[in-house]
Amino acid sequence: MKKFWLLAGILLLVAAGILIYNQPRQLEVYFFDVGQGDSTLVKTPSGGTVLIDGGPDRKVLRYLGKSLPFGQRNLDLMILTHPHADHVTGLVGVLERYKIGKVLATGALHTTTEYLEWLRLLNKKNIPWQQALAGQTISFSDGVRLEALWPNRDLNGLAVADLNESSVTVRIVYGRTAVLITGDITVANEADILASGGQVTAQILKVPHQGSRTSSSLEFIKAVKPTWAVIFVGANNRYGHPHGEVVARYEQQGVEVLRTDQQGTIKFVSDGTAWRRLKPWSLLNF
Repeated sequence: MKKFWLLAGILLLVAAGILIYNQPRQLEVYFFDVGQGDSTLVKTPSGGTVLIDGGPDRKVLRYLGKSLPFGQRNLDLMILTHPHADHVTGLVGVLERYKIGKVLATGALHTTTEYLEWLRLLNKKNIPWQQALAGQTISFSDGVRLEALWPNRDLNGLAVADLNESSVTVRIVYGRTAVLITGDITVANEADILASGGQVTAQILKVPHQGSRTSSSLEFIKAVKPTWAVIFVGANNRYGHPHGEVVARYEQQGVEVLRTDQQGTIKFVSDGTAWRRLKPWSLLNF
């Protein structure tokens, strides 16, 4: 009888292994509901991981625990779009708990407690970092690539009048699908990106700056041609984000607007040919 159960257990493990092996190779993108701030997790088909921003507090740690395989405490790449508190604060906790392979950031000067602590942990853990510049490409072995579109100049060690305008902007491409992550870039940055002649089209656009009227020009929306526009925003926030005219601008172009204050965490998967949005019930109670 013991042999029977042993054999049955082995067969179950083999069957489970076959099912896992035969799972379709998918790119996964999570827009975490961190309130008034940004945090995006990208999981490549081969298991590569990219965390872009960490939100305004430590909620991101709970989301990472649910999104990554059980016990995983490493991330291949961390991207800080810019050092405002609603983007960097959660990354401090991530640095404390996770092993980070590399960091992509601008190195622009900022003196807030959260940013200085993030820099201290980078140095303490001797984490390699790469200065973000337009034209860079980071490629994964499974065909996923990250294309940097902004900033277009060296900001390392420089004081920037408006840190929003320094936001790292990346286009993540897998096959015929793409997602554009924009930080808090302004309409002026959008115009410069378009003038550079780089490829910006993406089916998913992370709306700049929580849907503020300082971003999302009509020209930019038309150039990106998104199917979905994702807005990170806190419920009943004091800034009035997203601004009504910005939401209307997207909708008038036939873009479906998704908001974390209404939909919660938003997840998309791509097989390289098309995106599929997972409904809230399938997000494991995020």
